Amino acid sequence: MLGMGASKPVSGQADDVVNCSISVAYDMIGNNFFKNYPKWCPQVVDLEQVSPPPIQPGTIGRQVTRDRGIDSESTFKVSEFSPATRFEIKGITEPFRSAYELTSEGPDKTRIAFTFELQEIDLMMRPFQKLIKTALQDGATQTIENIKNLLEGAPA
Repeated sequence: MLGMGASKPVSGQADDVVNCSISVAYDMIGNNFFKNYPKWCPQVVDLEQVSPPPIQPGTIGRQVTRDRGIDSESTFKVSEFSPATRFEIKGITEPFRSAYELTSEGPDKTRIAFTFELQEIDLMMRPFQKLIKTALQDGATQTIENIKNLLEGAPA
């Protein structure tokens, strides 16, 4: 039957240059992810590192997010941990991927690119794919803005 197979991934992506070194940016995003993630993603109401420290590829985490009053719990793993360049998590219980890519733009300037991808959309939600894409894009833009404000010391 047509249209019943797996859906194509839907994603939002944003990037910006922040006024800090790449090591400071990665320290906040990657090395201290479990401490800082709720600071730039206010939908996260509970977050825990399930695996013992330190954070590395394969580290397991659990999060509870609240969106429009609805709580959702998911388990994820750190799928990429490349200091000063890339940090990525992938959903275990939900089909998502969040990736942070860092590029030096000078001694105290770092470009941070963020991508959030839903790797599969439930059949019942497919008619709303354009709305979902818009929401993901808005969320990615807000995430980069929040990270930039945190790194540059602006009030969030």
